[in-house]
Amino acid sequence: MKKMKQQLIIPFSGLKEGLHQFDFDVDSTFFEQFENSIIENAEVHIDVDFLKKKNMLQLNISMKGTVHTTCDRCTEEIDIDVEGDEELIVKFGDEEFEQTDEIKIIPVGAYELNISKEVYDYIHLLLPTKIEHEKEEDCNQEVIAKLKELSIKNKKEDTEHTDPRWAALLNLKDNSEN
Repeated sequence: MKKMKQQLIIPFSGLKEGLHQFDFDVDSTFFEQFENSIIENAEVHIDVDFLKKKNMLQLNISMKGTVHTTCDRCTEEIDIDVEGDEELIVKFGDEEFEQTDEIKIIPVGAYELNISKEVYDYIHLLLPTKIEHEKEEDCNQEVIAKLKELSIKNKKEDTEHTDPRWAALLNLKDNSEN
């Protein structure tokens, strides 16, 4: 990770026990800080309900915004609306203690909490596994035409090089798809 320019830090040492609220906005500057990030540009608003207890901190993190990325099908730009909630529990103790995705361990003497890495991960989890335009008609039609052409060409080449023993099975498969 590069040197952080935009961090999401909650200074909790002077806060009384109870519920507190924080909000942050992240944009391309935030995502540039992480090497190999699949998100380069986004505008996401983060609301944090921060419950300070005597021996732990509980955060409910709500995220809503837009991620600007590329379509997996046609490589044209696409905006994906993201919205979601995550819960993070922060305990004080030895950092060698086993952490999970939902539990973060910070040193006993800590006075602030940096949630940048967690928010970065949470926003990525809000993205669909396949990022593409809702309808194929919204994609770049030149790219779609080329993909179809190459797909048909590859299918023909595959059948030409098929072992004759498998040809009967391929015919069965083709007939079952129709």
